[in-house]
Amino acid sequence: MKMDRRNFAVLSATSAILYSLAGPAKAQFGSLLGGGKSAGGSGNVEADVKGFLDRSFKIEVTASKAYLAIVAAYAKEEDRAKYQSLFQDVGKLTDPKEAGAKLQQVRESTEAEIKRLAESKDLKETTTKLSEEKQKQVGKAVGNVLYAAFQAKGVIDAGKSVITSVSKNPMDIPKIEPVKGAVERLGSAASLASSAMVKFVDVLAGVNVKVESSGSSSKEESIDSLS
Repeated sequence: MKMDRRNFAVLSATSAILYSLAGPAKAQFGSLLGGGKSAGGSGNVEADVKGFLDRSFKIEVTASKAYLAIVAAYAKEEDRAKYQSLFQDVGKLTDPKEAGAKLQQVRESTEAEIKRLAESKDLKETTTKLSEEKQKQVGKAVGNVLYAAFQAKGVIDAGKSVITSVSKNPMDIPKIEPVKGAVERLGSAASLASSAMVKFVDVLAGVNVKVESSGSSSKEESIDSLS
């Protein structure tokens, strides 16, 4: 696809961001979730778990709302209400410790569909047919997934440290289940960023929708409702 300099810059920035996260797309998920040197915990399991969940919560909410915004834009009218309901539920979450089940539900409801869309041969054609409002919604959402993935790297490392610090004490293992779930979901966001989002950025550039590049100075794009 022929691109002007602006669109090329967007794609180049995206590639740089994803490289900084974990390297090649195929290695992304494993490198974020596996291995790595643990910094260790504080010795207070409850405090460590709370500290991690407080850090991961906002990132997960950002990613979850972005997933829903993407699938809702492409969804049939009869399916959009389901995504809208989940979007509203996520927006009401306030307790990081209690949020895991809903955030996992969002992942299970959207991740496979996002991958399917990204891999479909007609994504460009389908995106071209979306209303301008929906195209902009997808652009914001894709940018937010990239932003969440960028923010997730250090938080994932912190979560692995919490898990490692208590893994030898069977009495504490149940306490870190929320951490394991969050680490897995954050790793999944990074994996989607390095694979599916790259395809979306490319397609959106073709319909002149800019995806804000992500990095340390970036911020979340506001998505208050779904089109």
